[in-house]
Amino acid sequence: MRITEIGFRQFRNFSRFDLNPAGSLNVLVGPNGSGKSNILEGLSLLATGQSHRGAEARHWLQEGKDECALVGRAEGEESYGLDLRQKRGRPRQFRANNRVLTRQRDWAGLVPLVSFSPEELDLVKGEPSVRRRALNAVLAQVDGSYADGLARYTKLLEERNAALRRIRDGLAKPGSLEPWDLSLLAEGTRLTLARARFMEEFSPRVQDRQAALSSGRDRGTAHYRPSFHVPAADEGAVTEANRARFSELRDGEIALGSTLIGPHRDDVEFRLDDDLAKVRASQGQARTLALAWKWEERRLLQDRLKRVPICLFDDVFSELDPARRGQLTELVRGGGQSFITVTDFAVWGGPSLVEGANVVDMAPYCV
Repeated sequence: MRITEIGFRQFRNFSRFDLNPAGSLNVLVGPNGSGKSNILEGLSLLATGQSHRGAEARHWLQEGKDECALVGRAEGEESYGLDLRQKRGRPRQFRANNRVLTRQRDWAGLVPLVSFSPEELDLVKGEPSVRRRALNAVLAQVDGSYADGLARYTKLLEERNAALRRIRDGLAKPGSLEPWDLSLLAEGTRLTLARARFMEEFSPRVQDRQAALSSGRDRGTAHYRPSFHVPAADEGAVTEANRARFSELRDGEIALGSTLIGPHRDDVEFRLDDDLAKVRASQGQARTLALAWKWEERRLLQDRLKRVPICLFDDVFSELDPARRGQLTELVRGGGQSFITVTDFAVWGGPSLVEGANVVDMAPYCV
């Protein structure tokens, strides 16, 4: 797939900006503050409905504005006219070929996309939220039911946390939690088992890619660490095992006003030669593991969806040493549409690398 046009309206630093990308390599070059990452965020939103930065919708709107819009077109095996509109404090509205899509599953996988950012290069040593977002990014695109379930779980979690705070403040009784407990357990169990199944398939791919990228010097692995107890790969068993835990944790949850177990507290543990990579791995080894994950994420999306994903490279070349920069360049040159942001060509390696690319000078938009 490829994005052939995208328009920004009152989005971030752009009152109005239109881009007609090339079908292969697009390089956005300019100083910090010119809006390079904002363009990539718009591409991510239009393709997947999610910001590659994990930013909230209120941050997309220009200061003083109450609405923003992204409009574009994607071409490939099928063609899609895409339209996303966000009003302050309202649910976003998304249309594909003028058809309103209200469920995340209808959106998932239409335009597959993989993002590479400095935060994602910190996948191994960063916070668990980065690894959960990485899991969700790929699963939500290949599994429509997962995308819907994640949306329901997120809403239920917000509601249950609000109920916990009401109980803490004396505005409700503990018994009022029961409906949220049952619903959160059901949705959380399905997400947990979906993640476990995915990681069983995906982890060997990451291990093999990491070995290739390190020329066999290291053996890196990734292991899913669910917050829920998983005594068996059965929804009933998982639900029953964690029902009692909610009761045991209730007093602490009420005191904190926060749900203490569930998929929102999951993690992925990376190991390097059987040692915890977060502790033992050098910065270079950790970056190689992160590149292995993202590389295989791209391949898995292509395998599952039969569409070459769009790749976003958001200021990542400045974060890498020359060897890993070369590995990432190999991925860029591996086909499909790519968008790269750089402050100057020297960050990547020189102007020769962008020969034949669509180069967009962002300097005039610096704020």
